[in-house]
Amino acid sequence: MRRQKSTVERKFQTAEKEGNGQKSGGSAVDLLYGILPVLGALQHRRRRLDRLYLKKDADSSERLRDIRYIAEKIKLPLSEVPVTKLTKMCPNAVHQGVILRCGFLPFSSWNDLPQSEEGPYPLIVALDQIEDPHNLGAILRTCGFFDVSAVVVPQDHTSELTPTVSKSSAGVLEWFTVISVTNLARFLQEQKSKGLWVVGLDGDAAENVGNLKRDRPLILVLGNEGRGIRQLIRKRCDWLVSIPGNPKVSSLNVSNATAVVLSHLHNLP
Repeated sequence: MRRQKSTVERKFQTAEKEGNGQKSGGSAVDLLYGILPVLGALQHRRRRLDRLYLKKDADSSERLRDIRYIAEKIKLPLSEVPVTKLTKMCPNAVHQGVILRCGFLPFSSWNDLPQSEEGPYPLIVALDQIEDPHNLGAILRTCGFFDVSAVVVPQDHTSELTPTVSKSSAGVLEWFTVISVTNLARFLQEQKSKGLWVVGLDGDAAENVGNLKRDRPLILVLGNEGRGIRQLIRKRCDWLVSIPGNPKVSSLNVSNATAVVLSHLHNLP
């Protein structure tokens, strides 16, 4: 397959209609919990910050002391409360002694992408209807680790950017670029016309992911936890690849599959 190359091989083109960042994640007020999510929210300040709640013996933890220091530096209202109160605020959650009352985290826009001529070809991960917030968070953590440029999700049938997603991402959500588009199939077609190539991960594909090279700007598409990539999205892919493994196991969890593919691409010479 050949497609005319464009300047997008070194930088992204601004999308006119897609990825305008208007969709928001979560509710009007979120209770963000856990050390790394709260620390990330305080450091990057992409949310409205209302009040910080720390357990009474917070100074016994170095990371909680760091959180207190940042909160005091930015003059964020702070309350020291018993652990039992934190548990009541976020039941069934591992709050680690800290909760941040804050605004929802909005999706990013294309203007948030780095426009650098330096470095490797850009790599975007597109998620086709990932509905489990734990999976979305784990994928974001992996994408942050392997220096993916952005994650793109469709507006419908996708987990919101909730505190659960932030906790599952180990706080990566608080700084990573996540863009929502109205129509994922149309988005992929538009980006192909600008010079990006689309690779879909499909368990039935004959092509081995090990043959995939990072010699051009790529969009890696991963499908829903149960259904995989939708047929319309499959038609937009230039290649379909699979991860070889034990045939007795039907497939990998989508977040684990993401890690396998991104590790391969990241470690290519």
